[in-house]
Amino acid sequence: MRMEKAVIFLYLCIVFSAKRCSYSYRALGSRCYYFSTDTATWDEAYVNCIHKGGYLANLETLDEYLTMRYKLAGMKNGQNYSIGGRDFNRQVKDGDWRWVKASQNSKMAYFAFGPAEPTGTKGSPELCIWLHASYQYQFIDIPCTTVARYICEK
Repeated sequence: MRMEKAVIFLYLCIVFSAKRCSYSYRALGSRCYYFSTDTATWDEAYVNCIHKGGYLANLETLDEYLTMRYKLAGMKNGQNYSIGGRDFNRQVKDGDWRWVKASQNSKMAYFAFGPAEPTGTKGSPELCIWLHASYQYQFIDIPCTTVARYICEK
């Protein structure tokens, strides 16, 4: 009987969380995400997400990041994704990384950069973040003009 209640509770959580996300967005954890199939630069992706009623994904907690990383690994498509992380000051050693959402931004509370990342320099700035498939969806810093798929959140 206890197992049946747990299964029913889990089913209801999935049903209700799925219903709260509007079309093209999918529930993942307590958030709603859109996974693009087209590619864009970071700035284009930022605008595309606004047009879709959201913003580039801000994985503000380690829990959100690990949930997203697990989801992307399960998709097994080998694609890289732009998310809403950006370096606001390349003059600072290792950068001033923040989550960008509409007209606000917040300092990153954790870093999940891949090996030897971030690698941008003053002469070769890499100010935007991807979740990189080759690094099991750890962060890499890339030039903001590089195209990739992107993840929107709302």
